[in-house]
Amino acid sequence: MLTMNIHQVCVTYINEHDRFLVRINTRGQQEVRLWFTRRLTLGLLPLLHHAAQEQVRRQAKPVNPADPLTMQRQHLLDNFSQEAASYKGDFETPYQEVAASLPLGPEPLLVTEIKLTPQPNGELKIGILEKIGEQSRHLNMSLDPTLTRGLVSLLEKGMISSQWLSIETTAALATATGPASEQMLEDSAITALEADKPRYLN
Repeated sequence: MLTMNIHQVCVTYINEHDRFLVRINTRGQQEVRLWFTRRLTLGLLPLLHHAAQEQVRRQAKPVNPADPLTMQRQHLLDNFSQEAASYKGDFETPYQEVAASLPLGPEPLLVTEIKLTPQPNGELKIGILEKIGEQSRHLNMSLDPTLTRGLVSLLEKGMISSQWLSIETTAALATATGPASEQMLEDSAITALEADKPRYLN
């Protein structure tokens, strides 16, 4: 089992495989590669949305009505600033294309199971498993609120490029922002999961 301290994440839709290639590297120049199928991604996104919201909620300072109004206002401002910061991931710095070591091998893990576990320190622990027959590979990583929001954003953009959702929903996602787009994507993901006949076979 490998545990990673994340530096960068890259999500690319690979048309030939109809999957997302997720690449994750560390400051120690290690890289792991993951395949996210349509079914997995549609099930994961609503859970990641919820986890990201919970991370922000856990970090928020409680506002006590008995405190002076100036203190209450300051706590509200601090909470707002903290939530806003979680949406400001670095999407400008290119993914480092270096000769990184590949501790789990060059072949991407075909992710078959993901477990999300909130941690007392506010981070989100993600356990990733590939189990094919008797063979398995494991990966653990922890995301702070900014990394969680960043991963959600990358997957949302990937959903648009992959055209896995309906044309109408994809167009709306391209123009919507904030909670409205999150709710739209979550509703669409749930609908897709409940469909008897998925549009794509992975």
